[in-house]
Amino acid sequence: MQKNYIQVQKTARYFTIGELGNQTQYIWLIIHGYAQTAESFISKFKELGSNHFIIAPEGLNKFYSRGFTGSPVASWMTSLERESEIEDYCNYLETLVQTLKISDYSHCKIIVLGFSQGVSTQTRFINSSSLLPDYLIMVAGEIAKEYQEVLPDKLASLKSLYLIGNEEKIISEEKNTAMQKLLEKANCSFETFTGKHEVNESTIGYILAFIAK
Repeated sequence: MQKNYIQVQKTARYFTIGELGNQTQYIWLIIHGYAQTAESFISKFKELGSNHFIIAPEGLNKFYSRGFTGSPVASWMTSLERESEIEDYCNYLETLVQTLKISDYSHCKIIVLGFSQGVSTQTRFINSSSLLPDYLIMVAGEIAKEYQEVLPDKLASLKSLYLIGNEEKIISEEKNTAMQKLLEKANCSFETFTGKHEVNESTIGYILAFIAK
């Protein structure tokens, strides 16, 4: 048996809130976690205001949330064909930011946020991308495994915030400590918000305070 590969086109969806224009002050690229949808994730940011433009891409891999039933949800990758999965979603996210011409809005602050599995996704994407965000926000997740020994210079230099809930059950205390140790020499701040493994009002409040400094 011989394993073969072929590249194909695939239609990806993303959601936005707001209008991108001269009035925009902040552009958010928000990366959802495992078994979520972009539509449900972006709804948490709907109260930010008209000077915020939010973009929520959705993972290319879809599956039912309860075996063969339940609402369809998405993920960014699995361990099967790992390298191809990573290359595919990095290319997808790069195509998205280029299509929206985010870098043309030089008067805007760019925020890239990842939640849970989205933290690994965002860190791989940002390290490989031409996009240079003003803020990197990591919520209840792990930096890509290949960066956990030595953090790439680009990621270390970005103004970053690492957030975790005070009732977190998914990210172990050991993993949380490891992430903070990895990031302690980077340009990173650490906060604990009120909540579980989620993005909620408390999370967003800490982020808004951080970017307002």
